[in-house]
Amino acid sequence: MIQSMTGFGSGSFETKGKKFNVEIRTLNSKQLDINLRLPNGYKSIEIPLRKRIGKALGRGKVDVFFSVEHTGGEIDSNFNYPLMESYAKELKAFASKMDLPINDILRSILTLPNVTLTDTTVDEEELQVLEKITDEGLLNVKNYRKNEGEVLFKDFSERIALILNCLEKVKEFEPGRKDRVRCRLKASLENNGAEFKIDENRFEQELIYYLEKLDITEEVVRLKNNCDLFLTELNGGNVQKGKKLNFIGQEIGREINTIGSKANDKDIQALVVQMKDELEKIKEQLLNIL
Repeated sequence: MIQSMTGFGSGSFETKGKKFNVEIRTLNSKQLDINLRLPNGYKSIEIPLRKRIGKALGRGKVDVFFSVEHTGGEIDSNFNYPLMESYAKELKAFASKMDLPINDILRSILTLPNVTLTDTTVDEEELQVLEKITDEGLLNVKNYRKNEGEVLFKDFSERIALILNCLEKVKEFEPGRKDRVRCRLKASLENNGAEFKIDENRFEQELIYYLEKLDITEEVVRLKNNCDLFLTELNGGNVQKGKKLNFIGQEIGREINTIGSKANDKDIQALVVQMKDELEKIKEQLLNIL
């Protein structure tokens, strides 16, 4: 079953006065693109978390937001107090020298570099909690993608069926098309060269050559085969199939375009337009497939 690249999932867990939260949002992308935001003090585990997320999601633009809420108990400080004290002394001295007010000095200090500790050692228990809520969020994302994929699966199946239905109608018009082309060419010769006698044998020879160039039998067969291949791949067990389906869609478009350029018949041209319309809608949605 296919899966969409659009998804959302979250997870949370509370332990020892802290509540850990994660939100994961995914959108379509040609490659895997992870934007991971961790709170101060947890940067040391960014790489293993990236690997965990990438392995689970495979492809897409992924935004991951972690947060930690203190719900009680002693709070671990992330401030670099010695550096803050040094900043405070220097700012007070500078303010006194320049005869400047020193109110709200704390706000000024908090904007200076390295005031907060950018990394600390994450203990094993916290790492396990973060991995647990990450897996919970990823599971929710996968379920979201699966549900979206089921909707797209139905849409693709219906649109391919419409293309195949149009193709069957093309086959019905094909025998009459050759007769209409023959009559049209003969009428054109008679109208534009009435003083000349038409050599019927030569006319038939040229007509056969001309109709061979307009023959769409091969294109009709290939289009049918490509539509069948699309449905086979759509029903296949492989999850990541968006790129392959997109390639098959391009082949379907190529055959439809060739039929349209060779048709030289208004009824078949109308069917070609319908097939192109359905295929364009398929292509738009294929961009969202994993």
